[in-house]
Amino acid sequence: MAYQNPLIPTVDIQQMEQPKSNGAVPLITFGTVIGTPPAGATYASLFSLECLLQDLNGTAVYQMTGTVAVPAWSTIGSGAAGATGYTGPTGPTGYTGPSGAATDTGATGPTGYTGPTGYTGPSGADSTVTGPTGYTGPTGYTGPSGADSTVTGPTGPTGYTGPTGITTIVNAITTTTGGSATENFSAGAFANVLATDTIYLTLVDNGGNNVSILSAVTNNASVDITFSGDPSSDTILNVLVLRP
Repeated sequence: MAYQNPLIPTVDIQQMEQPKSNGAVPLITFGTVIGTPPAGATYASLFSLECLLQDLNGTAVYQMTGTVAVPAWSTIGSGAAGATGYTGPTGPTGYTGPSGAATDTGATGPTGYTGPTGYTGPSGADSTVTGPTGYTGPTGYTGPSGADSTVTGPTGPTGYTGPTGITTIVNAITTTTGGSATENFSAGAFANVLATDTIYLTLVDNGGNNVSILSAVTNNASVDITFSGDPSSDTILNVLVLRP
């Protein structure tokens, strides 16, 4: 059974907290919404933490990740696989130095300066003094040889890979067939369900037996839903199965 609050006309309330002994108004825990959920302090004390709202336009499933005083919402049920990340540009090729001509030889330095002839001392009768050896000039400068550059330009960085999205496996209105309190759904899109998927349920119509939902379990290729009693063939469910 759904209810509406005039402060949030776009929200169809499906489930709320149990009544509180202190008289406080129970908070909304599950419902549907048309468009983006109401957010901000204007809507304080209306939504519980981690409250789920399913967009009837099929855009997304929203989870309340703010506070009771200031509601804020995050999308948990939209988007396919993330896009391929941007590939960084390729770095430029390193500069190649000019090649020297095959006939080019480095310049030959000038011939070193030849020092002056040493001074010859005066002839003495028995002199033993020898004059100093002359200065030897420096070796001439040899010119540089031309050579090819060996520097390679840097490689650009690898592009960022986008995050993986959430895939919707089942998003349908389903009517029970009755017969027992636990009912197995395996037809149609339910055949694609895996045991690791996440299921969300909304009781659209509790049927003539006035049942409620006790639990829901995903299996490989089916879903088991347990009610408070036999749901008969007139109980209507809104089922959403998501795969991270």
